[in-house]
Amino acid sequence: MVKLPSLEEYLSASQQNTTILFKDIELKEGILETNALGLPRIRSGNFAIILKVTVNNRRYAVRCFLHMPDDVRDRYEKISGAIAKDSSDNCEDYFSKFSFFSEGINVEGSWYPLIKMEWVNGLTLGEFINKNYNDKNSLLELREKLKNLQRFLSIKKISHGDIQPGNIIISNDGENLKIIDYDGMFVEGLEGKLASELGHVNFQHPKREKLNFNERLDWFAFIELDVAINYLIQNPDLWETTYSDEEGILFRSGDLNNPLISPTFYEISKSCANLHPLKCLASICIRPFEDIPDPRHYYEENYKAIDGIEFSQVTLKRKVVTETKNKSQPYLSEYPIRNGNHTESLFKNIGDRIEIIGKVVDVRSGKTQFGNNRKLRPYIYLDFEELKNGKLFRIKFLPDLVEGAILSDAILPNEKWVLKWITITETIQPQNIINHPSFPDGLTEIFMIVKNLNQVKVLSESEAIYRLNSSDTMERGLLYKNNISTEGDIGKKASNQQVIDTIKRL
Repeated sequence: MVKLPSLEEYLSASQQNTTILFKDIELKEGILETNALGLPRIRSGNFAIILKVTVNNRRYAVRCFLHMPDDVRDRYEKISGAIAKDSSDNCEDYFSKFSFFSEGINVEGSWYPLIKMEWVNGLTLGEFINKNYNDKNSLLELREKLKNLQRFLSIKKISHGDIQPGNIIISNDGENLKIIDYDGMFVEGLEGKLASELGHVNFQHPKREKLNFNERLDWFAFIELDVAINYLIQNPDLWETTYSDEEGILFRSGDLNNPLISPTFYEISKSCANLHPLKCLASICIRPFEDIPDPRHYYEENYKAIDGIEFSQVTLKRKVVTETKNKSQPYLSEYPIRNGNHTESLFKNIGDRIEIIGKVVDVRSGKTQFGNNRKLRPYIYLDFEELKNGKLFRIKFLPDLVEGAILSDAILPNEKWVLKWITITETIQPQNIINHPSFPDGLTEIFMIVKNLNQVKVLSESEAIYRLNSSDTMERGLLYKNNISTEGDIGKKASNQQVIDTIKRL
């Protein structure tokens, strides 16, 4: 792997003039989007950060790598060729134009690669569903558009590799869909290579490995999304009862690893009609990766579920993990889980996208000047520890978000949030030193910036402890492969055939 800059180094570099920052002639003339703090607005994932650059009336997403394979140029050349505009197809409807630069961004005097891609306006798939899960017609239309997208990719023999709610942008009130983030894409010409990533753990088959790299990579994600949307159409209340958010649409990786003892699968089975799609999904999760059916066969109801599939009675209202008998069902997150109340340890995660779970100890709100704007603007900060040693972790609701929430009459954090447990998945920003009367050398803060209100979820104490305790033994990517447990047989591993035989005997 190529050694690349850290998020902190990119952030520092991005404060340079764009004429120095970029090599591309057009980007040199651009203006970086900044946040209310006056710093470049950085969107971060596992493998890259994204800067938004405006050049006259054109906007670009500039993707700078945190991790990348050595053969990234070859991969992107093949990808570019596969999705090049062709009058005979509709690639431009689903993909954004992009350019790869091996020497694109200047960080501390050295040049590093970047992807320059046209900016796509709209809601992510996760945001759209979160906004419309009670709207049957919108979800019905969305299902059809996702089916059309899958059929198109299949015809082109293209796999995105990470179909999930954050990588599909929906615009024009659901009319248009576009895919972003092409790092893990498979196209013709890349045969024989390993996958550069394994995709979002909540939308991938439990047995997917890097050796699985072909035109079938997206089949599972499309089926899972269709099943989830299908049941939301039947029962919108499932969104709340399954703790759904933009990182998990009904199902999470723990459910996919052990569908027969999943509280989500059970909840759907007892609250919805027509369980064929649910049993199909469970069967696909249990069977090997190679047995994932073409989604078109699933759409046409030609895929047969394993005979005798039933779901164990497991309540969605989880107990504290130490009181839970079924310890084979840990909470799994796409990102590392960290305790928000352990500030000191969080400094090790600067630049990382993580899931924070913590108890709020203070809610600070007010108005102050941000950036070069002299106007007083509102803010809200959530703090997770008392000020003791001059270090602080906080979650920031910046003016744009607060002002928008006030205009839309949305619920914002207030003093009633003190002592509540919350979760948020976001990137920890580089440390910032601010003046404080109690600390002569200044108060050192690290923080997350909330991009939308749906990111922050209030948890019960038992749910928070359950998730944190699960994280003690589960790191990202460590899945319980083939670990299909039943009451009295917890932790035993079984082969796929053994699992299928067991189910058939039920």
